[in-house]
Amino acid sequence: MHEGSMLIRGGTVVLGHKIEQMDLLVRGDTIEDVGQLRDASTDTVVDAEGMLILPGAIDTHVHLNDMFMSTVSVHDYYTGTRAAAFGGVTSIIDFSNQVPGGSLLQTLDDKHTEADGKALIDWGVHPVITRPDDETLDQIPAVVERGSPTIKCYMTYRSDGLLIEDVDLKRIAARLKDAGGMLMFHAEDNDMIERNVPQLISEGKTSSIYHARSKPEEVESEAIRRIVQMARETKARLFIVHLASREGLDLVTSARQEGLDISAETCTHYLIFTDTVLEREDGMKWICSPPLRGSETQEALWQGVADGRIRMVTSDDAAYSWEAKMYGADRFDKCPNGIPGIEARFHALYSEGVVQGRITLPRFVEIVSTVPATLFGMAPRKGSLAPGSDADIVLLDPEQRWTMSQDTLHMATDWCAWDGIEITGKIQQVYSRGELVIDGDECVANPGRGRYIHRSLPAEAP
Repeated sequence: MHEGSMLIRGGTVVLGHKIEQMDLLVRGDTIEDVGQLRDASTDTVVDAEGMLILPGAIDTHVHLNDMFMSTVSVHDYYTGTRAAAFGGVTSIIDFSNQVPGGSLLQTLDDKHTEADGKALIDWGVHPVITRPDDETLDQIPAVVERGSPTIKCYMTYRSDGLLIEDVDLKRIAARLKDAGGMLMFHAEDNDMIERNVPQLISEGKTSSIYHARSKPEEVESEAIRRIVQMARETKARLFIVHLASREGLDLVTSARQEGLDISAETCTHYLIFTDTVLEREDGMKWICSPPLRGSETQEALWQGVADGRIRMVTSDDAAYSWEAKMYGADRFDKCPNGIPGIEARFHALYSEGVVQGRITLPRFVEIVSTVPATLFGMAPRKGSLAPGSDADIVLLDPEQRWTMSQDTLHMATDWCAWDGIEITGKIQQVYSRGELVIDGDECVANPGRGRYIHRSLPAEAP
């Protein structure tokens, strides 16, 4: 535990819907008080005048050490959490695929091994079921009990051994519901993809833009339609990751109005880029699934984020080397899907969201911190600056302007998808449980200080 006391003085604190100049009193690793506390006697005083004081961001969608499409992501628990911390992130949840022949509980042990001695910030696990047999399903209650109550399944990627059929998805959803968990879906219709891809390849349409053409919006909305039906049948709590379609958003909105317990996130890249970048010569930088969409869909996604129909925004960080991305130089279907974005999310959403007037400052805090903490069972310890919470704190200079590039970001990839994006707002300091981890352009934390977050979902969905 971090010892000592600290007063962060004179900044503008965002606490729920309140934006006010206040002081923050930290004792040990928790926030003790928020208010006019200038006279408080503490070991250290941090002058935050002119700064925004925000809760540390929470990224519930990252892929560290991820084996996929014959490669492995370059972000491990050191490089990945370091980049995250530079991006204001103080908690992550990482996906852990059930390996061939491995048990569901093994997915947790694997991540404890990977994080040991490396993680700079706090971390949790989403187990991913790849083998939906009885043995696996029987371990669901134990996995929930061990603090990882959110399990993911893929509705596509048959050739990568990830596809789970609908009949099994329903069995998994029912077991998770009984255990107090939530089932997460990668929602893309596999049959449509398996028809479209060979067709395009045979026609010689092999460049990056055809990855997006092979997965038009109906590929996503068709899968979401099936998920909504599963929600009706199982009454389970369901979550759709990386929503990127207008019809999909409408389906989720209607399902919620119907009273079904179904939520969705979108990701930073869908809000910042459109599919035009895929037409560039280096378009494979932006190959991800679901693919980037057109500007009308992007506008609809921003609207959904602003009004709460899309609950939150994650990075879906999947950082592969340039060599690996180049597997797709001549054929889009060989390119590992994913964009490194664990560091870019906070700054990009603040600059394009708050500064541009698309979302309010309190809504920004909700989408990057409060809602993920609540939906994924980390509140009230995480996601807020309320007294009693972990002292996970970001100090942001709201005026500073800078440009994202391979040189100004700290991700471990040897290329950058965010080159040339101009940002207003710059993180100055990041604290994790009261300990300074980022100071200006320096990471001052020791590897291995990050702790496993034992999560437990609220009985009623917030």
